[in-house]
Amino acid sequence: MTARAEGGTAEPSNNLLPYTMIVAAALIIASNHVLARYIGGVIPPMGMVFWRSVVTALFLLPFAWAGLVANRDLIREHWKLFVLMGLLFVPLGNGLIYTAYTFTTAVNGGVVSASQPAITVILTWLLFRDLITWKQGVGIAIAGAGVLVIVTRGDPLAILGLDFNIGDLVMLVAIAFAALYNVLIRNIPDEIRVPELLVVVMVTGCVATLPLYALETLFIQPVPVTWLSIGAFLWVGIAVTGIAVGLMNAAIRMVGANKASMQNYLRALFTAGMGVLLLGETFEAFHTIAMVLVIGGVYLMSRGREG
Repeated sequence: MTARAEGGTAEPSNNLLPYTMIVAAALIIASNHVLARYIGGVIPPMGMVFWRSVVTALFLLPFAWAGLVANRDLIREHWKLFVLMGLLFVPLGNGLIYTAYTFTTAVNGGVVSASQPAITVILTWLLFRDLITWKQGVGIAIAGAGVLVIVTRGDPLAILGLDFNIGDLVMLVAIAFAALYNVLIRNIPDEIRVPELLVVVMVTGCVATLPLYALETLFIQPVPVTWLSIGAFLWVGIAVTGIAVGLMNAAIRMVGANKASMQNYLRALFTAGMGVLLLGETFEAFHTIAMVLVIGGVYLMSRGREG
């Protein structure tokens, strides 16, 4: 037996499953941010998203082929939606995120990207007139405060000293595109499974990105062919996009985009933890405060229509 999540998506009776998927996805996607910090400036943004999408499509194709063939008429019928989602996910979403990090800092990017759940709520209301409960609203605010504790290192006044620049504006636009992609997942026919969805999105996104990638290669910077770049493409293509984004897309179908947006807060928490474990950063008291706030806020966000 299923309950209906926002916008008519089905929430399974085993309602721990989608949240387990969201947590797993947040953990894997957090590794993408740590990797981006490590290789920042080495791989140009359009080259990064182009080859990331190629790897994802090739990785998922064996799992998606039968469904792609069986649903080819349905895919053709909704081709405009798939082209839009390919644009939103590849060049306009992830491409602009990588572009933003060439101008701004990881701290600023963390502050700006924490706005995605709020943007998601606004978009679901504008497009589908979905409303959230008071518990979800309070949860968004509390978890957002937890993210700010992380990025300001426990000093809320430090945000006043951040030097915002064009990269932060680009990040905000990219986050809005990413939020719109998540919101539009509900329009994908149920017959099309997540592997088929991602393959079509990656292919259309690659086609849209190819001219930008060519211009970037000719006039700005080519993608270096090194073991580091190959390893990065394999990781973000298979683990981050093929697995983590796939888990997120499936979770969105189960509980809706508003609830699933808690992934952004968990990702910020996991990124900070990975920074401590992998990059030698120090675990301090404000990390504990942030952890309590984020977990508490996420719990309230998950309470659905019980408020």
